[in-house]
Amino acid sequence: MSLEAETWLHRDMRTILNRLVRRPEFAEEISRLKLTPHKVVVRVAEDPAVLASARHAYESLASEGQALDAHERDAPRWWPRTWEPDAFERRLLWAIPCVLAVWIATVALLGTWLPDAVELGLVIVVVLIVGVLALRGLPEDVWLWLLWKRDHTMLAVGLPVRRRDRRQVLQDEVLVPGLRGWLSRQTQPSFELTLELRDAAGLTKPPGQGALVQTDAVEACRREVNRDYAGAVGLAGPRGAGKTTIAERAARDEFTDPERPPVLGVLTSAPVRYDARDFILHLHTCVCRAVLDFIAASGTQSETHQQWNRLHRKHRIRAGIGELSRIVLSIGVRLGLALGVATLAWGWPPNPALLGGFVKDLVTDLGGFRTVSWSDVVVFLGLLPLFFAALRVVLGLLRGVTKGVFRTVRRLHGWLSDDRVDPELAALRSLAHQQLRSIRFLQTHTSGWSGKVSVPAGTDLSMTRSLAKAEQPWTHPEVVGRLRDFIEVSIEVLSDQVSKIVVTIDEVDKIADPDEAHQFLNEIKGVFGVPRCLFLVSVSDDALTAFERRGIPARDAFDSAFTSMIHVRPFTLEQSRTWLAHRALGIPEPFVWLCHCMSGGLPRDLGRVALTLYDLQRDHTQLSAVTHAMLARDLDIKTRAFAQTAKPLPRTGDDSPHTLIKHLSKLPLDDHFELAELARQIWPDTDSPLDTELARLRAEVACYLVFCQTIAEIFHDRLDPAGKVDAVIALATARQHMALDTLLAWNVLTDFRATVNPG
Repeated sequence: MSLEAETWLHRDMRTILNRLVRRPEFAEEISRLKLTPHKVVVRVAEDPAVLASARHAYESLASEGQALDAHERDAPRWWPRTWEPDAFERRLLWAIPCVLAVWIATVALLGTWLPDAVELGLVIVVVLIVGVLALRGLPEDVWLWLLWKRDHTMLAVGLPVRRRDRRQVLQDEVLVPGLRGWLSRQTQPSFELTLELRDAAGLTKPPGQGALVQTDAVEACRREVNRDYAGAVGLAGPRGAGKTTIAERAARDEFTDPERPPVLGVLTSAPVRYDARDFILHLHTCVCRAVLDFIAASGTQSETHQQWNRLHRKHRIRAGIGELSRIVLSIGVRLGLALGVATLAWGWPPNPALLGGFVKDLVTDLGGFRTVSWSDVVVFLGLLPLFFAALRVVLGLLRGVTKGVFRTVRRLHGWLSDDRVDPELAALRSLAHQQLRSIRFLQTHTSGWSGKVSVPAGTDLSMTRSLAKAEQPWTHPEVVGRLRDFIEVSIEVLSDQVSKIVVTIDEVDKIADPDEAHQFLNEIKGVFGVPRCLFLVSVSDDALTAFERRGIPARDAFDSAFTSMIHVRPFTLEQSRTWLAHRALGIPEPFVWLCHCMSGGLPRDLGRVALTLYDLQRDHTQLSAVTHAMLARDLDIKTRAFAQTAKPLPRTGDDSPHTLIKHLSKLPLDDHFELAELARQIWPDTDSPLDTELARLRAEVACYLVFCQTIAEIFHDRLDPAGKVDAVIALATARQHMALDTLLAWNVLTDFRATVNPG
């Protein structure tokens, strides 16, 4: 990062932090920690983690600043030291005073008869002619210097605008979570059993925003993004573990090393019910739009946004016409009222001398104002609304003109920008638009000619010819080939601006049937392997297992499609604590443990549990009350879900789903959550594997009830923090197993209850 960009960064960080520490949620925490705001600003601005994230946020701004510096260093000499004009250039330069002389003579002789509009038009024409003659007659270095000055002005004007955008990103994505995390680290973990959650604004942020917890999966994805080989990487893990967040961050260029150019990200999701050819066409469309967005072409928004813009423009014109009509009508009514009052007071036409004398007395002589007749006062008050209405119209016109000027300057900036005159980018833009049209429509084109020749004796000769071309739908191999070709062309054209293209395909793990998931990968993996293009695909844990078994007689679509696989694991207790510290202030350690256990370390569930915690603190503040309220709410939801699932199940032997529903109707038992005994009654009475759907549901219900019972026994108002970390880890592990292997989760819970005495 250049010295100037580093200076901007530190200055903006200090300014934003000085504003943040005055927010009530941060000011209260700083006061509680007995720190001074100035000290907090200095320490947070010097924190290595915060500084690294801030530098990453300002990388694009730094590159633009370096481009501006390089452009300034390449400034050409505006006038050559040795210049001798040739005959053609001398004639052009001599033509300039001739044109000026003709214009001056015309104005001197005909100026009194020419309208003002004609004189203004002559001035514009003369200026244009003189400018063209000067540019053609002066040395070529002058023209080159003017072009350089134009580009330099565009860079210099655009840099402050982009700096303002980066400041907003710096505040929302870096400094706010960084300040929360720093304040949370300044005190020893609080083991208070009373909840006072002072700030929960960060809990409502989408998963893709805010600080990213640095896990092993994040580091592995960062390494894959910064490698140069082509390939496809699978992101495997349980649902809610953060696969989508990691893929989105990679596509948003958050994992690229500072010394490398940015990546061009493409975000898309795999449909649950799919057709491989249609999906690849959709992927082709997403790549075209991403390329158009990157080169800042017009019309790159989605069809919905384009349609909204058209409708908004139409309704805005209608509203403007209506507003103008209303203003004109209002002025007419007020003018009529004012003239009516003047007629009653002074007769018609009104005497201007009376109004002038009234205004003079009002300005210069307050004593004289007291002697003015009541009719003068009535007329003056009647004219006031007319004056304010006229002032409002003038201000509205000025506002409209100002907006129009800014809009024109912005469009002129885009028209003069380099990417619009670069033939390679223009060709790539046209290619992207052409391929978008080809994907959407079956085009039919008819061309031909016809003619008629008359000869003597009344004989006619005629000839016609036509050619019809219909573009047939692309076959699946053509779809794959054209997408690969377009990605290769895009990377070749944008090679100086992007390091690679990152395409994320999300939601593949939601394809329920493993055979369909295998078939889906087999049909789309033909697009993998494009040079300098990385595919990030979210897959299920089964895909990870199949990939890890490669090299032995177990080879399938996952092994042949992916170059590597990243295992996205749930958060550890420390990572859950960090995630919560970046999004909320004032969560004591026992409540952090409770959130980690209830969510199993899954980031998606961790945010839901933390929000529930924030909602419950209005009525419950003690640990035991909060735990029971949270469990009661969760039990109520799960009980209805279990009952609805059990109703359509068939009877198996002596076991009936109605028996399970009868047990579920007893929940919750009482405020003490005595659920372990009921869980033993619900657990399937068999030593055989859980081979029926009803037996698996019974095991799931029993396991969940034991989990809730154990949570209620550990998190109470007499909690002793000593030795409870291992218990929290065990319960979180059991919660993770409940979504994958009920029998394993049951064994973990029963072993834990047998060896540990909760409470």
